[in-house]
Amino acid sequence: MTASCTKSGAYRIVLSVHGSTPLLPLSPQGEEFTPRVGLAGTKAKASTPTADLSLAADAPDPAPVYFNGLQLGFEASHNGYTIKITSICDGEVLFDVVQQPE
Repeated sequence: MTASCTKSGAYRIVLSVHGSTPLLPLSPQGEEFTPRVGLAGTKAKASTPTADLSLAADAPDPAPVYFNGLQLGFEASHNGYTIKITSICDGEVLFDVVQQPE
């Protein structure tokens, strides 16, 4: 376990599963506007651990938004949601939701 692998965070994503556990809170605009978080990879053992992830929702644009090289404490935003990286482990990332649409 590395220093970046804190195992803290309300949401968890792992490789090859598109969507977090639990899923993000439902958008007031409906399920199709609620992003799914996907993990493309981690570099947990690097001198500066990073994670590559994507956020995608079916509306208004189904194209995923990619975030590469996220470090502990970094944030990623899509469709009014902002997540903050709280743990980077080998093949697993934990995060918190710090902003969501009202």
